[in-house]
Amino acid sequence: MVVNMAQLAINGGPKTVTLDDREATRWPIIGEEEIQAIIDAIKSGRFASYETIREFESDFAKYHGVRYALAHNNGTSALHAAYFAAGVGPGDEVIIPSYQWHTAVTPILTCHATPVFCEIDPRTFTADPEDIKRKITPRTKAICVVHMWGVPADMDPIMEIARDHNLVVIEDVSHAHGNLYKGRKLGTIGDIGCFSLQMGKSMVAGEGGVLITNNYEYYSRAVLLGHYERIPELTKDEYRKYHICNFGFKYRMHPLAAVIARIQLKHLDERNAIRRENMEYLTKGLMEIDGIEPQYIPPYATMGSWYGYRVKYYHEKLGVPKKRFIEALRAEGVRAGEERYKLAHLQPMFQERGKPIRSLLDCPNFRLRLYKKGDLPITEDVVSRLISLPVFHNKGCKELIDQYIEAFRKVVSNIDELK
Repeated sequence: MVVNMAQLAINGGPKTVTLDDREATRWPIIGEEEIQAIIDAIKSGRFASYETIREFESDFAKYHGVRYALAHNNGTSALHAAYFAAGVGPGDEVIIPSYQWHTAVTPILTCHATPVFCEIDPRTFTADPEDIKRKITPRTKAICVVHMWGVPADMDPIMEIARDHNLVVIEDVSHAHGNLYKGRKLGTIGDIGCFSLQMGKSMVAGEGGVLITNNYEYYSRAVLLGHYERIPELTKDEYRKYHICNFGFKYRMHPLAAVIARIQLKHLDERNAIRRENMEYLTKGLMEIDGIEPQYIPPYATMGSWYGYRVKYYHEKLGVPKKRFIEALRAEGVRAGEERYKLAHLQPMFQERGKPIRSLLDCPNFRLRLYKKGDLPITEDVVSRLISLPVFHNKGCKELIDQYIEAFRKVVSNIDELK
């Protein structure tokens, strides 16, 4: 390792990152192709029909090699539909990591079921199969696997556990569009896959979501929950009879969002290839720097979709608090930050009884499980160490990434300046 003895920028030394990172990290990319497709849809009147949604669903299902794709107005409604399709209801439990965006959890509450939080694998930040096994009870109905920041969970043992206990597996692929687990696209390994197409994701629609599955019963129940105009198309009378008065949710995607998403899907693989090269280069460069641990990429994973990038920081090795280390990185020009995702089990919803919000959850069979700090020690420790870095989405980033790597090396090499 080359030792950089220059004074730290935070103490008046030269800044390491001198290149502008705005273009390298610019996202989303909305090009002339999307703009022209929107104009064409408006001029032709197709934006006022739902043909564009059907076309996008067909493309998305074909890309993933599944029978059914059902577009939603956002990823949260897709997850709600997935839980409902799986039969999650009052008295049931769904096992899910605490480390994820909270809207993977709140639809479980909407079904009057109980989230049961499991530990994460400290390397992948995804659900730990062994802790999933420990958290199963007679009430467990489903497992929600969140592929955090694009890193695939270890799906084989999770699917084996699910088969042994007759559980439904729902994959939240909102961070991982197009990524592979042992050559298989994420979202196709579990029973149901859910995607967000919000503007920060690796494939965008402005706002939107998709549910995919090979199971007609799950597809039918998802239609029943939030797509009343499609109910007459279902083949079974037990579902078709609800086409006038059903659950009342209206979860369909906006037609213009489908127009954007369809173009984005066409370019997903090529954009993933660029991200893959950039982020693997960054990971390799950070590997030999003391006191930090770059984002782990498992050998079973093929990654190109990154919703974020996380570095683990070991303050006990370097002797400086994480906040101070981040300040030094930022002074060097690195766009570093604290972890912005809050652990769900430490939020008031899962720590308080008898508060006003409970009125939303009144149900005789509902049993909210409460938590306290220390209940998920591995998850809490891992997340406390995380430093966020930007994703390098675009070509021509090598020199900039080298400067990011050198900034880490410089701060670590001169860590005594921060003590």
